[in-house]
Amino acid sequence: MTNPFELHGIGHLSPSSLNTFAAAPAVWVMERLCGRKAPVGCAAYRGTSAEYGIQLGLEDFSCDVSECQKEAVAKFDHLSALSGDPKRAKEREAIPGIVATGLEQFRKGGQPTGYQGKVVHEFDELPVPILGFWDFAWEQHGMIVDLKSQLKLSSSISDGHARQVSLYVHKTNFVARVAYVTPAKSNVLTLHNPADHLSDLVNIAQRLGKFLSISKDPYELAGLLVPDLDSFYLSNPVAKANARELYGFHKALAPEAAAAG
Repeated sequence: MTNPFELHGIGHLSPSSLNTFAAAPAVWVMERLCGRKAPVGCAAYRGTSAEYGIQLGLEDFSCDVSECQKEAVAKFDHLSALSGDPKRAKEREAIPGIVATGLEQFRKGGQPTGYQGKVVHEFDELPVPILGFWDFAWEQHGMIVDLKSQLKLSSSISDGHARQVSLYVHKTNFVARVAYVTPAKSNVLTLHNPADHLSDLVNIAQRLGKFLSISKDPYELAGLLVPDLDSFYLSNPVAKANARELYGFHKALAPEAAAAG
């Protein structure tokens, strides 16, 4: 039987990729199969940089919070140096608070025993493995924690995040937790039914495989889909322009032309 993932050069899957396919299949095809990727937004750089600063402070409890904040902002400045994202300043401003809030929360549990751990799991239902990376592990507490920096605090674990962390604790005795951290508050939530969410992740992967088996031509697959141009996944102007072009939508008017009309 032909491996549908192999047809498209896919050797492994990831929770983030599968979550994108579930939420916005047209975007997934555009980026993953047609190679039309948009520049990374500064929200992602904020997350990477804040996590970097928090990890510094967890690896060395003697490291002052202000130094961790400084290093995190420097990381952000490096990553976003060429970014044209209009939200750059807002995202940068949030980093020191996120680092301080995160360290206040995480240092209560003592020093983590692991950072940025890689997991690879194979499933009987799939011809390719699913790969992921968790953020922090505390063996002394039997938990793996995934950090999600935010500007607005979540009160519950989203389905996408639940599927993601369920992979991390698969075949372990660890508890899966998601730590939502904003510049002012944090909310660490426990995932109580990881097996159910892992089943959902595998289900999405199976459906992706069936979709890919339709054709080895990515543009034929794109022809079966319609993008939601108002989607969060297309908030980047380059991504939206790529979607308009690939899926045959009219080009957006320039702001000045729209105003004149």
